[in-house]
Amino acid sequence: MKVSSKDLLFAPEPWSLSTDSIQSQQAMLEETLFALANGYLGSRGTLEEGRVTDGLSCEGTYLNGVYHSEKITYGEVAYGYASHNQKMQQVPNGKWMQWQLDGELVSLATAQSGRRWLDMQTATLHRQMQWQSQTGKQLSLHSRRIASLSHPNLLCLQVEICAENFSGPVQLRSLLDAGYSFSPNQNDPRVGKLSMADSLHLEKARVSEDAASMLHEVKHSPFRVASLITHSYSDQPASCHPVQDNSQLGWDFTFELKQGQPLVVEKYVLYQHSRSLDFNALETSAAGLLNDARNLGWDRLYQAHKARADEFWQCSDVQIDGDPALQQGIRFNLLHLFMSVGKDGQSNMGAKGLTGHGYDGHYFWDTEIYILSFMTATNPELARKCLEFRYHTLDGARNRARQMSHSSGALYPWRTIGGDECSAFFPAGTAQYHINAAVAHAIRHYYQATDDWPFMLEMGAEMLFETARLWLDLGHFNPHKGGLFCIDGVTGPDEYTAIVNNNVYTNAMARAHLQFAARMAGEIQQSEPQVFEALAKRLGLSEFEVIQWQEAADKMYLPFDETLQIHAQDDTFLDKKPWDFASTPAQNYPLLLHYHPLVIYRHQVLKQADVVLAMYLLDDAFSKAQKKRNLDYYEPLTTHDSTLSSCIHSIEFAETGNFQRAYEFFHDTVRMDIDNRHGNTEYGIHTACMAGSWMSIVHGFAGLRIRADEVVFNPVLPGHWQGYVFNLTCHGRQLKVEVGKNDTTYLLREGDPMVIKHAGHAVSLQQDKPQTLRNQESL
Repeated sequence: MKVSSKDLLFAPEPWSLSTDSIQSQQAMLEETLFALANGYLGSRGTLEEGRVTDGLSCEGTYLNGVYHSEKITYGEVAYGYASHNQKMQQVPNGKWMQWQLDGELVSLATAQSGRRWLDMQTATLHRQMQWQSQTGKQLSLHSRRIASLSHPNLLCLQVEICAENFSGPVQLRSLLDAGYSFSPNQNDPRVGKLSMADSLHLEKARVSEDAASMLHEVKHSPFRVASLITHSYSDQPASCHPVQDNSQLGWDFTFELKQGQPLVVEKYVLYQHSRSLDFNALETSAAGLLNDARNLGWDRLYQAHKARADEFWQCSDVQIDGDPALQQGIRFNLLHLFMSVGKDGQSNMGAKGLTGHGYDGHYFWDTEIYILSFMTATNPELARKCLEFRYHTLDGARNRARQMSHSSGALYPWRTIGGDECSAFFPAGTAQYHINAAVAHAIRHYYQATDDWPFMLEMGAEMLFETARLWLDLGHFNPHKGGLFCIDGVTGPDEYTAIVNNNVYTNAMARAHLQFAARMAGEIQQSEPQVFEALAKRLGLSEFEVIQWQEAADKMYLPFDETLQIHAQDDTFLDKKPWDFASTPAQNYPLLLHYHPLVIYRHQVLKQADVVLAMYLLDDAFSKAQKKRNLDYYEPLTTHDSTLSSCIHSIEFAETGNFQRAYEFFHDTVRMDIDNRHGNTEYGIHTACMAGSWMSIVHGFAGLRIRADEVVFNPVLPGHWQGYVFNLTCHGRQLKVEVGKNDTTYLLREGDPMVIKHAGHAVSLQQDKPQTLRNQESL
């Protein structure tokens, strides 16, 4: 089943996403899709001149890991509720460049023709347009924009403007704008609120001959932010006058254009923040970085940026032969994951990346379960940085555990930026204790794929042990269930079922967590006794606790219905009345926007994969026959109102042999944002879904499983595809896997010889010696 062109919002192109619309009716969507980021800063794909038509627009430039804090107001409050919300900090917009000719604004909205496109290969946003004044003067304009992947503090723009049929003056106003705002949809809880005036206090602003700067203090947070701009030109301006008020500063330039001779203006926008530097020191540091950037110039900065993009694609690209729309979709998704992921160990990956203010920029378990699945297998150094962020916020998790009346251990927050719990809705937020298991799963998966023993000794073991301790305090050995270990009063991934006993996903993931923690404690104690002794002493960890971890894992209770022969999602789920899907109007989805939570909680209905997700993550803990029975029961009850859901069902349908259904769910995942299938991409991309599209190909169709002692492939090919190719980094080796109609070729591109399994058969790989083997079957 190919994607039909009538269902596409954008024409399929292998390496770009483009629009030639001038009066766009989907401006906010395009602003999200054309956003650029580099892990530290992100800026929406708004026009340099601003939105000048009546269409809704949302400006936004954000710094990852920088947030402002505001008190949460409750109608009724109880002990332990989250007290403050942390919101990703928007900073002054440095893209602002308005050209005028004879008093007319040169704008895409009034252009004769125009095109904008995201070059995915180089992570560059382009714009070309032809514009004519009311007096017949014609201009052509081409701009390029990057969020530098090599210099993370930099946003760079290059504009080439040319007078086609005249010579004469043109004006440019180029600013830093700290006055933008946006009024979101207040009825959608997935949409964050944006108000820069409420979050930034201007400490200092100045315009000199060659640079303009603003220094802000972030209210109710420990951050100071410097925002600076400067320019270079191919021809000096005829005049230059400073512009400054409370929220904007920069310059008004006049340039003398000569017919047919392009003028090139380069703009460098620099952002830097600090917790420790005072404003003078921060300004000095930022000014030095800005001066360095201008001295390097656009060409050298762009080449360094492009080289970093090339490195990413070398180890991450997925090629699909036979479906241009899905080829475009997967590359778009992978690029945005790379651009948005935190790369400094002090930040992470928000649910919306750095493309919009949805969910207030919060980090969720999405990172550990979805995004790190992709990063660990392609860019393990970035996966490590995300795990380092969790280590650096471990003290906050310890504090949260105490707030939740746990005497020891750590409880990672459901949603956060700085490490504190920000969820104001505890039934489907704080109660999701499985966040601890998600972090442990990511540590285990990373270690199994990388053999990074130093990480385990320095950070991983401490996180693993502190989060494992919590399960023993949260759960109990229940005499009414034969002494099995039970976990009560939690919410699983399915947010349409809240605060239940013995959620299968939570219990099964806790079991894997405890098993891995006990195993790692034994291995470290045996191989690095001094390291283990020092860590155990610092944590107050006893040998008896480790024994209890293994006992709780061995006796973990997983509800199972003998009649249906399926795992019950929790102790009471199967007793509830099934949701009446037949009588639910299509416009009433997602259910969370049309029904009170209590109405939803009383029914058998799922928002997203729950038991099915456990089957995927703990793949060898469930038989294939059991997976099929569970899947057949739960998928018809699932609304997939969450974008996290379709990819997991795609993987599990592929694993259990229903390849047609697997492809349908993959199809729903891969262009989720490009085609705005959930109707809210205008507020930011869906990063977990993007990672899920990669998982659907690599873990679903190719059947990859990286286990403790083996790397397994079971590849199949969608019927109308000619083939697909992907890259992996595993155990320090780089692999290229090429799946064709009848066979699969494995190429060890770099690293020592290794053994993999293909369709159950062991295959030895040596560098630069491809191995081709027959496939089992096709979709």
